[in-house]
Amino acid sequence: MKILLTLFFVLLMVSLVNAQVAIQYFDTIPSKVLPGEKLKLRIGLENVGDDDVENILVKLDLSQVPFAPLVSSTEQVIAEIKDNDEKTIVFDLVALPNAESQIYKVPVEVAHGENKKTSLISLEVNAKVNIDVIFDSTDIIKVNDQGKVVLKFVNNGLTQIKFLKVILEENPAYEILSANSIYIGEVDVDDFESEEFALILNSNNPQLFLTLEYRDFNNNEFKETKRINLNIYTEKEAMQLGLIKDNFNWIFVALILVNIILIYFYRRKKKNVS
Repeated sequence: MKILLTLFFVLLMVSLVNAQVAIQYFDTIPSKVLPGEKLKLRIGLENVGDDDVENILVKLDLSQVPFAPLVSSTEQVIAEIKDNDEKTIVFDLVALPNAESQIYKVPVEVAHGENKKTSLISLEVNAKVNIDVIFDSTDIIKVNDQGKVVLKFVNNGLTQIKFLKVILEENPAYEILSANSIYIGEVDVDDFESEEFALILNSNNPQLFLTLEYRDFNNNEFKETKRINLNIYTEKEAMQLGLIKDNFNWIFVALILVNIILIYFYRRKKKNVS
C-alpha cells in the first residue's frame, strides 16, 4: 500500500512538472498611460512542460493599484495550451483619474489543475507636468523705483513637480538686487509656492525672463522659459492715475505770491504817502 501511495505521488509530481504554464511576456498599448486613459494589457503564456494543459485560469489582482477592468473582468480562462505552444490574452483596463505618476506592480495568478503561480507585471502611469508662473504683487509703481516682485509657481498638471529651480535671467529692463536663482523643491498637484525678487525696474511695462528647471515623479528632466509681464508706469502716468502725489509745493508758491502782493501794496501805500 505504501508503495502504491508513493508511486501515486511520484506520478502526480511528474504530471505537475510536465504541465507548467508561465508568463513569457507582457506589454501594454499604449506603453505609458495618463490618468483616466484606457489601455490594452497583453499577456503571453507559454506551456513550458511536456503535456497539453487545459482550463488555465489567469487572474489580475487590481486591489492595490489604480486600475479597473473595462469590457472584460479581471479573470480569463484559456481552454487549452498544447505542449511547447503559447497563447496571448488581452485585458481591457483603464487608469483611474486619480492615478499618480509612477510604475505599479500588478500580481498575475496563473492556475491550472493543482498548479498555481503568481507573477508580477508592471503598468506605468506617466501624467503630464505643467507649471504656470503668475504675477502676484509688487510694491514698485514707476520706472527707476526699487522694490519687490512676488511670483506664484502653480502646479496645475497631473503629477508632482520635484527639484524646482527658478533663475531670473539678466535683462536691460531691470536690475536684480537679490539672488537671481531660487530653489523651491517640491510643488504638489493643485498647489503653488510663492517667491520674490528684489529689483530696480528701468522701463515701463517690462518683462521678466525666467528659466525653470525641474523633474517629474519619474525623474524625467524638464527645462523651460517663461515671460512675465509687469505693469509699471512712468512718473507722469503714475501721477495721472493718482498712484503718486505731485511733488510740486503749491504752499511755497502761494507764500511767494502773498509776499509779492504784500510788497506791491506796501510800496504803493508808501508812494501815496509821499
